[in-house]
Amino acid sequence: MGKGILNFVIVLFACMISVTLVFSGFVFAYSKEKPMILKAAIDNPPSDIKAITIKRMGDLIEERTNGRIKFEYFYGGSLIKKPAFVDGVAKGIADISTGPVGFITGKIPELSPFEIFGAYNLSKYPEMTKAIWPTLIELFAKENVYPIMCQYTGNNIFCHRTKFLKTPGDWKGQKMRMAGRWQSKLAEMWGASPLFTVPGEIYLSVQKGIIDGFLLIYDIAYGLKLYEVAPYITDTVLSNTIEPVTMNLEKWKELSEEDREIFKAVVKEVEPWNHKETLRIVEEIKKDIIVKGGKIYELNKDEKTLYMKDVKTLKPEVEKVSGEIGKKFIKILEDFD
Repeated sequence: MGKGILNFVIVLFACMISVTLVFSGFVFAYSKEKPMILKAAIDNPPSDIKAITIKRMGDLIEERTNGRIKFEYFYGGSLIKKPAFVDGVAKGIADISTGPVGFITGKIPELSPFEIFGAYNLSKYPEMTKAIWPTLIELFAKENVYPIMCQYTGNNIFCHRTKFLKTPGDWKGQKMRMAGRWQSKLAEMWGASPLFTVPGEIYLSVQKGIIDGFLLIYDIAYGLKLYEVAPYITDTVLSNTIEPVTMNLEKWKELSEEDREIFKAVVKEVEPWNHKETLRIVEEIKKDIIVKGGKIYELNKDEKTLYMKDVKTLKPEVEKVSGEIGKKFIKILEDFD
């Protein structure tokens, strides 16, 4: 065999090996010297538990990958807004983000069962998220997104500028900020006018009289000081939606098997920490809100039953539009009511 032919064969063989390795996942375009940079878009301020949780996760991943993976944080909606926590990540504008599924049930109706407050028993939250996770991975794969973990959202609260919303009748004639299709439908059922605005605009919207109140969770309401303009807080003691932490699916696939396992191990630590820490922080938040002039009323059993009676009337309609995957979620949630 001539020298020229031999060199050609060697180069060809090397190219074939390189292509094979790339497509089989054994060659990775990042290292400690040239780390993978993950842009984490967090609509919440840095002091919020949602932001703290992602920062905690990122710090542990950076440490345990020996710097092969690093995180760059964008707070306060500076990269993408919360409603884009799926689309913005799928398009690669951000690599990681977080948000409640109520923002995306219009685009992904399979997630509708989670938007209805009281969809699951809060005391069974850890078991519920574990049960839904395989189906959530299946669903988000179609959107070019991989769900990393779920952040605990806690109690659903109704905040209003002048009164407690103890019963559905108290909503009549009110302009209420709602986060999604089904929440808006409930508001209409109760005689209110549902409006939407991103969390960062709620304060001025209440102050200017554009809205009278809103449905939210404690940590966001507190972080944005919304108790100053809407001091009447009705605690439903019922679940809000779920909040997945999303990652671009292609970025997830770019990770080595070792680093994917590191991600999973870190999440296994951070997810229960987030749950426990959120519960602790919410208790501190409630005390501080009261000190600062806010008022909190917790629904009694009869009042919760009255609200849930209306909520349950939506379930057949929710099931109808949720598709096969949505029906899977509904079936799973039946074990956690």
